[in-house]
Amino acid sequence: MLCAVVCPNDAFHENIIPEEQIDLEEFPSIGKFFKIDMKKCNEDSKNEICQLCLKVRDRNKIKEYFKIQKECPLQCFSIDSPIKGEVIIKKNMLHKCDPQGCKACVNICPTESFFIPERAEDVKKYGKIACNEDECFYCGACENSCPDDLIVVNRKDIVIIDPKKRGNYPWIQGWINSIKEILRKALIRGKVQIKIPEIEEEVKKLHKKIEEKIPQLSMEDRKKLDELNQKIQTFLRSPKIRYWIKDKKTQQITKELNKFLSKKK
Repeated sequence: MLCAVVCPNDAFHENIIPEEQIDLEEFPSIGKFFKIDMKKCNEDSKNEICQLCLKVRDRNKIKEYFKIQKECPLQCFSIDSPIKGEVIIKKNMLHKCDPQGCKACVNICPTESFFIPERAEDVKKYGKIACNEDECFYCGACENSCPDDLIVVNRKDIVIIDPKKRGNYPWIQGWINSIKEILRKALIRGKVQIKIPEIEEEVKKLHKKIEEKIPQLSMEDRKKLDELNQKIQTFLRSPKIRYWIKDKKTQQITKELNKFLSKKK
């Protein structure tokens, strides 16, 4: 029954046969994934979001919590994960990432923490993909979904709530000890981004880091850039091209792109 107790997405439900043989209040659990300012909350019986909030408080339903947080009429509800940690994106391996063709992490994230940077400043800062950890609760779905193993989710702390009733389950303390041992190892390991260079020539020590100023474009240049961007996006939607990118077939890509652009002129 532990999966039903701790799952943040309410994916597991207990089916006890015979009934009333197991009491979930005798199990340890983790803290709630939300907090409510009860001084502001009025639990309006006529408001759809208020009724949804009352309905889903007892079981962890992150997707509903995210909706409530955005639409709460009194802004008294917010996501507050009992799990603390960090999301590491392996920037040196991001050449494998295909955010336009894949979007696995973006689509699976229940709090919409993952996003594709669009502004030039954000692309320079984050790269192809990024995570807003202010709304992340470290469920690990993004790590499991990434086909190229580019994401690491480290959990560093968790709020464990003792059972409301003391059940006759000798494994309970062992379960708690196992969680604490996992967290202890995570704290020792710390946030270290492992860099595995693909090409030997890339392994060089930089004596200086030169920050380039991003040039400001005129309206005419922006229009031309948008038109070119639309063409490129159409070009990149081709499954053949994405396979070539993954296999690093640069000559074929360059030849095909020149052919494609000349047709569109």
